[in-house]
Amino acid sequence: MTTWEITEPRKLDFDSDVTRLDVSLFGGRLSVVGTDGPPRVEVAATAERPLIVALDGGRLTVRHDLPSPWPGALAPLWWWLRGRNLTGVDISVAVPYRTATALKLMSGPVVVSALRGELSVECTSGRVSLLGVAGTVRAAVVSGAIEALGCAGELTLDTVSGEITLADSAVRRLRASTISGALTADLDNPPDDSEITLSTTSGELTIRVREDSDLTVRLSAAHGRVTSNFPGLSGQGRWGAAVHGVLGAGTGRLSADAMSGNIALLSRPVDPDFEADES
Repeated sequence: MTTWEITEPRKLDFDSDVTRLDVSLFGGRLSVVGTDGPPRVEVAATAERPLIVALDGGRLTVRHDLPSPWPGALAPLWWWLRGRNLTGVDISVAVPYRTATALKLMSGPVVVSALRGELSVECTSGRVSLLGVAGTVRAAVVSGAIEALGCAGELTLDTVSGEITLADSAVRRLRASTISGALTADLDNPPDDSEITLSTTSGELTIRVREDSDLTVRLSAAHGRVTSNFPGLSGQGRWGAAVHGVLGAGTGRLSADAMSGNIALLSRPVDPDFEADES
């Protein structure tokens, strides 16, 4: 295993293959991109604690040795006196497209683009942006937003306090949920076997799917309205509002639930030039 301790801006290029990436940071800015070039790590800014980079048998690790805050009620005071000084790093990582990747960040924005392998992103406070990723993807944020643009494959997205936005995505399997925040899903799914499950406790749900979709639809709002511009769907429900029905052959499934908020289902025209790379 080769290890570097980085305390100032620096760029590392690697000659050997990377098959797995693990990043664990206290805070800062993190960007990860898939590439057909050599793997590399570029540190544009450092913070008080050194950054540890290690390469061991195809596994690339980028991490902080995370400090232990003061216990109990003193934790917020520790953050104001000490923690904020540890969040100033700015790191960019380039790895092969199919690299299995796990990212953990306590505070700060994360941008991931063009990866095709298994991907996991966990962020306590910040914004997660997924751009053109495919494969099995999971992203979870406690306080902050998630956006997924041009994605494909299987996505699981969760926020506690923050919105979720998907656009021009062709995911075959999607599960997205928010506790407090709006959820917008603009999907260009293949029409035959999509499986979409969306939920929010407090927030608006807006869904747009292809006009030629083959979906069995169930939409339910406990305290809100449900609207659809697909004429084949009907409303029902003694409590709250609900819309259900079948679009096309009904081979896929769309399920959406809102506890407090409205649900809108819209149609989008078929884009013949939009093709998702799920390989």
